[in-house]
Amino acid sequence: MVKILGISGSPRKASTDYVVHAALKAAEEIPGIETEFWGVRGKKINFCTHCDRCIREKTLCYIEDDVKILIDKILEADGLIVGSPVYDMGITAQLTAIINRTRPFYMVMPGALKNKVAGAITVGGTRHGGQETALQVIHNWFLSSELLATGGLSGCYNGGTVWSQDKKAAGAEADTVGINTVIALGKGVAEAAMIASIGRKGWEEEKKRLGLDLSSTVEGHEAVTLE
Repeated sequence: MVKILGISGSPRKASTDYVVHAALKAAEEIPGIETEFWGVRGKKINFCTHCDRCIREKTLCYIEDDVKILIDKILEADGLIVGSPVYDMGITAQLTAIINRTRPFYMVMPGALKNKVAGAITVGGTRHGGQETALQVIHNWFLSSELLATGGLSGCYNGGTVWSQDKKAAGAEADTVGINTVIALGKGVAEAAMIASIGRKGWEEEKKRLGLDLSSTVEGHEAVTLE
């Protein structure tokens, strides 16, 4: 089975939880996909203090809270669907804290999420209320973690965007245009995650056959001179 983890960055049970669940339901329509939901509401989430203990001790974040549980779930998943309400044209403080806490993925465990698939959904109280700019913040996390970011199927462009009219789940459900992008995002992530999962297994076998070692990081690479 290929697992898709849905993460809601909303501190309340409202439209973002609703749309992430809707995306996961759409993902489950792809045979061989199983899903799990995790939301920040009611969770203990501490901030990254940039103590660098993770780097010194070559380990994941040592802070004891609910983010440690989520980190394990992220590592186990084959794909991610991450949603956030729009706060000041960006994402929530809770989701930002989670992103900061996953710093060891690329600082200590380079390649831990490499070639897994991820997609994003944002929900705004107004039609053009910062959904696109909030999506970019989440996509930046995907890219820095070596995740393969997908916008979903045709018509989504860079992810799911929903207008809740500040009416919580009922408002999100009423935005049929937005919900269509959420459904397409869910199916797109599921299909891409299935393909990537199969491809990663085949690529590992091919690397062994060819004797390739591609584990080195950017540091130490020789500069390429263009003629």
